[in-house]
Amino acid sequence: MSKLATLMLIAVLAASSLIMVSSAFAQSITKPSVPEFTLKYVDYSFDVPPETTSTTDPYTNEKITTTIPGYHVENKTIEVTINNNIAASYYNFRYKGSYTDEWSYHPFRPSDSLGYMLPDAFRVPYKASTSDYTVAALPSHFFKDIPEGGEVDVEVQALFGDFRAVPYVHTFPVGGPTYDFYFEGTTSDWSKTQTITISDSQTSTPLSGLQAEHEIIVGAAILAVVIGAGLGLLIYLIKRK
Repeated sequence: MSKLATLMLIAVLAASSLIMVSSAFAQSITKPSVPEFTLKYVDYSFDVPPETTSTTDPYTNEKITTTIPGYHVENKTIEVTINNNIAASYYNFRYKGSYTDEWSYHPFRPSDSLGYMLPDAFRVPYKASTSDYTVAALPSHFFKDIPEGGEVDVEVQALFGDFRAVPYVHTFPVGGPTYDFYFEGTTSDWSKTQTITISDSQTSTPLSGLQAEHEIIVGAAILAVVIGAGLGLLIYLIKRK
């Protein structure tokens, strides 16, 4: 092999290594890590006691007693505990029965025309907490018709960024100002699926959301070492000639 051909081969290998390593690292940077989380089926149900009030008739001086009956509020749901180790700003969820491929989304359905926009709302739900973990309870009415022993799959998506709030103008008062919220930022892929059984208080097995990123970085590092070793060997052979 001529010296010119050898130098050209070295240049091609060096350029290829830079492109492949840069691509691997760019993938890990531009697509954030998916969240790590656990699930628990929880019971927030409570009883509202009877309420008795007494008034006096101003014309007869008769005491009038009124009793409002008590009632039970059923509130059983899935609680998601998310590790805040990826510095997400908000979280998005999707869930389904374990024996179907049709997902339901909350609060954002990415494939809709609205995407990550939340119209006419008081606030954006599921903001990441400032502690190590965010605990999020999904709305109980999502699961009220699932029979005991039913299995639910849950995935979590992280949002990195913030929402721009645009005041929403109401024709009639609604008890406070609301806004159209427009997301400005990036999102992670959906996490791996975790499954929980309704009425089962056991938490699901935690899965590592950082595994994919670690594999990309380790793979890029190994690739760089192998190509560097090859280049070093070629240079050594040239110097021996």
